[in-house]
Amino acid sequence: MDYIPVVSLIIFLITLVLMIKRPKRINLGVAAGIGAITSLLIGTVTISDAIGALLNIWDAALAFIGIVTLSVTLDAMGFFRWAALRVAKLAHGNGVRLYFFTALLTAAVSILFANDSAVLILTPIVMEMVRQLKMSKQGSLAYLFGAGLIADTAAMPLITSNPVNIVSADYFGYTFVQHMIFMVPVAIVTVIISLLTVYLFFRKKIPKSYSTDVVDILVKHSHRPMWLRTSFVTLVAIDVGYVVASFNGIPVSFVICAGALFLLALYAATYKREAVFKEERIGVLRVLRKVNWDILFFMIGIFLVVQGLRHAGAIDFFSTLFAGALTLPSVLSVLALSFIVTIGASAMNNWPMTFVGLLSIKDTIIANTLGPQASTTLIFANIIGNNLGPHFFPLGSLAILMWLGTMKRKGLTVSFKDYLKVGTILSILEVTAASFILWIEVAYLQFALAVTL
Repeated sequence: MDYIPVVSLIIFLITLVLMIKRPKRINLGVAAGIGAITSLLIGTVTISDAIGALLNIWDAALAFIGIVTLSVTLDAMGFFRWAALRVAKLAHGNGVRLYFFTALLTAAVSILFANDSAVLILTPIVMEMVRQLKMSKQGSLAYLFGAGLIADTAAMPLITSNPVNIVSADYFGYTFVQHMIFMVPVAIVTVIISLLTVYLFFRKKIPKSYSTDVVDILVKHSHRPMWLRTSFVTLVAIDVGYVVASFNGIPVSFVICAGALFLLALYAATYKREAVFKEERIGVLRVLRKVNWDILFFMIGIFLVVQGLRHAGAIDFFSTLFAGALTLPSVLSVLALSFIVTIGASAMNNWPMTFVGLLSIKDTIIANTLGPQASTTLIFANIIGNNLGPHFFPLGSLAILMWLGTMKRKGLTVSFKDYLKVGTILSILEVTAASFILWIEVAYLQFALAVTL
């Protein structure tokens, strides 16, 4: 049927607009669900496509729910407030030191709890911290840009740092440890680049000093010995569990969900006794309401809509681009692949581009009978482009959209022009550096995955 390709493209574009514009404040799950149901009813995707989508992304969706549940539980237990206050105290009134410490805290939270959780939880905390310290708007932006952009940058080293990573690992059948081998060096370099780049943009706005009186008072009231000790032990156990699960073929979602349920049960049993601040006494049901449940429907729905793009030739188009990029000499092939994905993620958002990338990579590998090294380059260039590329344009990343939205609701608006000044340059620097590291790993260190399709 000749109308199918055109209809598939129209459905995708409408779904993308619904995701970005959110008319009548519909959530992401509803936006993607409308596209998915329309695709099924019109016939651009089939029931078997829907079943395949569920099989491909259930682990990533469940892991995301587990990570967010763990994050909002720790937030209710005052863990992140305590960490932010400790950072402010350790900076000893030095504004530049506070910038670097805050950014590193954001990176750590993003690595352990995923970029979306880091943005949603830490942005309000950082905003409250700079307000309490009576910093100017421009001074505040230095800390907030550091928190928002570095949260996205740091979502690289672990599979669980970004659901994009989980989907890719499940789709191509590689492990938590294998992902770390490739992406930890990339993450270290790109986080350093992010720290320095944002600092250079805002170095004249960062206050040289601030009063620590308020910090000292708040720190005294933020300490919950039992909650803090248990939280740290649980986080260590989860990280060990990731490695054990990786070697035994156990989905990472099982590990994170077990840790989240344990802490949630602990909070339910102790919050009436341990809580000091009002926001710590919200109870289990209100904690669970903070979880982004619609992400389950969003991930399935958008994957279905992207499946329909096959009819519009999008998968063939990117497969051709990928195959052509691989013919370029030396590091240029990796750079070209990463920037193809970067442009796609910036234009259509990194979630749809992730799925387009996965389907296109599979077709490229099969059509060109690629070996392990070329396949590995494709897979991790897709991850680099979808993790770091969205900085280029604010619509490219859901985490950045949530970061901007959170600040706007709190009365601080970042203009499109101001964002592009930082985000565009940062994205180009990060993607370039990450591509060079991936090229060294594959071409010189001979790292490669045994890809299963």
